[in-house]
Amino acid sequence: MAFCNLADGQGLYYEAFGEDNGQPAIIFLNGTAQTTTNWRPLALQFKTYRHVVVYDARCQGRSGCDAGALTLAQHACDLVQLLDHLEIEHCGLVGLSHGARIGLAAAGRMENRITGLVLLSIGLLSSARMARAVSAWRDALSSGGLEALMHAMIPLVFGERFLREHHAIMAKIAEALVQRNDEAKMARLLSAFDGTPSIESILPVHNLPVLVMTGEDDPLVPANEGQALARRLEGDHLLLPGIGHSIPAEAPERLVQEIETFFKLKPDNVAS
Repeated sequence: MAFCNLADGQGLYYEAFGEDNGQPAIIFLNGTAQTTTNWRPLALQFKTYRHVVVYDARCQGRSGCDAGALTLAQHACDLVQLLDHLEIEHCGLVGLSHGARIGLAAAGRMENRITGLVLLSIGLLSSARMARAVSAWRDALSSGGLEALMHAMIPLVFGERFLREHHAIMAKIAEALVQRNDEAKMARLLSAFDGTPSIESILPVHNLPVLVMTGEDDPLVPANEGQALARRLEGDHLLLPGIGHSIPAEAPERLVQEIETFFKLKPDNVAS
């Protein structure tokens, strides 16, 4: 297990794959209930082309979780320290939901180090349903622990098609999420949502390549808000039919293709 020792004494757990070939690395940023375990199978597909890093943000998975303020600014600062630790000068970021917010915050802080952003399941404005969902998730965690929380999250973070096709194993999916998370850390993550700044306030001031991907069946992020964010960033927007909030789990093959094209990982993706 590898840890980056942060300035305040906390440890940031990470896994790195592939070799530094002089090209920008690719860093994957977890959604709220994700850990490195969720990203690892997808990230490994890129190690032939780039240096690839997955990590648990502060208060996720194996990373530390002190009693200090848990903010996007702190998450962005942690990422800067991780890149310094790994001697990564330039990188592209792929973030899901909360991880996409961290990606935007980091891009604003590291103007010359971020080469591109792939932002999944995020909109320019947070929906009222998202706010109510987070409140309900906090109540579920408080009253029933991680198991109750995961069963409350699942209907909103997966699309209808995924839920139907995986009905027989949904209990196992919930169990796996419970095992990968920590109740106290999850409480910290969910409580921090109340102080999360607006997307508009954390947008990077410089232009950089951006791809925003939205699931058509995502009840938490309306398609028009994903499109609005892409327009605001002067980037591209991709709407995925039949897909919910958890794009890496629901459409992994399509996500791999889009990442390969966006970051020009294969020779046939590179313009002549």
